[in-house]
Amino acid sequence: MHALLGENGAGKSTLMNVLLGLVRPDGGALQVAGESIDWRRWSPAEAARRGVGMVHQHSSLVPAMNAVENLCFGGVEGPWLFSPEAERVRVAALAERFGLGVPLDRPVDDLSPGERQRAEILRALARGARLLVLDEPTSVLTPGESEHLFASLRRMRDEGRAVIFISHKLDEVEAIADRVTVLRRGVSVATRDARGTDARELGRLMLGADLPPLERSAARRFGPVRLGIRGLSAPGSSEAGRLRAIELAVRGGEVVGVAGIDGNGQRELEEVLAGVRAPSSGRIEVDGRSVSPDVRSLRAAGLAHLSGDRERAGLVPGFTLAENLVLKGSYDDSRFFPRGVLDLAAARAAARRVAERYAIRPPDPDLDIRSLSGGNAQKLAVARELEGEPAALVAVNPTRGLDVGSARFVHSQLLAVAAAGSAVLLVSTELEEVLSLADRVVALVRGGIVPVPEGSDAAAIGAILLGRSAA
Repeated sequence: MHALLGENGAGKSTLMNVLLGLVRPDGGALQVAGESIDWRRWSPAEAARRGVGMVHQHSSLVPAMNAVENLCFGGVEGPWLFSPEAERVRVAALAERFGLGVPLDRPVDDLSPGERQRAEILRALARGARLLVLDEPTSVLTPGESEHLFASLRRMRDEGRAVIFISHKLDEVEAIADRVTVLRRGVSVATRDARGTDARELGRLMLGADLPPLERSAARRFGPVRLGIRGLSAPGSSEAGRLRAIELAVRGGEVVGVAGIDGNGQRELEEVLAGVRAPSSGRIEVDGRSVSPDVRSLRAAGLAHLSGDRERAGLVPGFTLAENLVLKGSYDDSRFFPRGVLDLAAARAAARRVAERYAIRPPDPDLDIRSLSGGNAQKLAVARELEGEPAALVAVNPTRGLDVGSARFVHSQLLAVAAAGSAVLLVSTELEEVLSLADRVVALVRGGIVPVPEGSDAAAIGAILLGRSAA
């Protein structure tokens, strides 16, 4: 069980794409099962034939088909005719062997994130994977689901399979890995026995320095309610995601954490508060005043929104830093739209100031944001939302896919905006993130708010998220 660590942009994805045959290297050597590889013949098909499989962070399954039907896509070798019953028997045997329980006959779209991930792993195993690469496998799992996954991975290791475990969660690396390799700026800087290291040392190796402490005042005072959600209901992408009469009040200076498993209404709540999904009932209040639930009115009232899907809903690939910075601006903003026309020179100047303040690298206002690492792209998204000193900020999975350094930066910014008097609503599937930042925690379960007893730990909250008693 070999963990691969590194900041965003350190080279982890490039290295794995070489292993999978998607990228041809400039030089060097690769051996698989002790045999040297000829780069001229190395390809995704050849990698699969030699038992190299990968489960990506984002699901690659066909949502409308079940787990067994998904096996017929992308296989390198197999029968000319797909036999659902024969494949079902084979997959069921693998599932039992490795403790990867999945409802095999239900459409993938109806499965939980944990079940979808187990289906992905089963697909790789069914194709004969002897080396399994897992990219951020626990990013959408509860603590209980993560432990279940770790038990399955240990079974694979004990049968002689190798696992490359890519993660930003250093505590998980300590718990699961036998060895750890750290990349920094495209160079392998260290390989360690996992039992002989700790999270602090790993963080130092990744960053080249100690991780700065997360500072927060122990004597903060909360002001009046700045963000109020009153009886809010809205249609959902699924029945589990339909919002059901949500009641929430967030005071100035307060961070309220909304814990939940993906698919329980997070997307719907985010879109309603961003003004892009119409509620069926209820209202949104900012500083005690009811606000029309549309984009322009919500932003004019001071409600900022840090999207949980940076690539699809937060930033626009193909736009520059400067263009993305003013993307949510209004044509009546005289700083960038004098007489209703974009002043690109002013946008560039603002982008340079923001890049310097938030340490965005490289700080080129004319650079396409597709050239930025995930951490630098998220810094830009954070900067855009905080520059206007909002009355309230809705932050959804603000550190998903970020390394420890970038995540610490984003966390410090959320605490800083709260300390300045804004209300912060943190919607996250990362329980540790919620517990470390929130002054108060609630759970979002099947589109409804469930109270979380004060002092609840991750295990107790995980039980609530799964619909069980907090006890």
